[in-house]
Amino acid sequence: MRRTIGLAVASVLLGAGAAVAVPAAAQAAPGSAPSAAPASYSWQYTGEYYSAKSACTARASFYLAASNVKYYRCISESGLWAGQVYAN
Repeated sequence: MRRTIGLAVASVLLGAGAAVAVPAAAQAAPGSAPSAAPASYSWQYTGEYYSAKSACTARASFYLAASNVKYYRCISESGLWAGQVYAN
């Protein structure tokens, strides 16, 4: 049930269309906006926070499966790791 809820939330947040998942290493997150992406894309928080960076990066393939997500990154905030997606 938890997975179903998580997938539903991701579909709402990231768009219903899904593409083939790309490994996080294949799409390393740039520090600023990629030049190839349209201007409508921006860095957005996923709403998930983790105590370890490894747990944060483990979620990359989940978010990268959405067709409107170009990059995923983890940033440190107040002792926790926050996930961000570069999406429209």
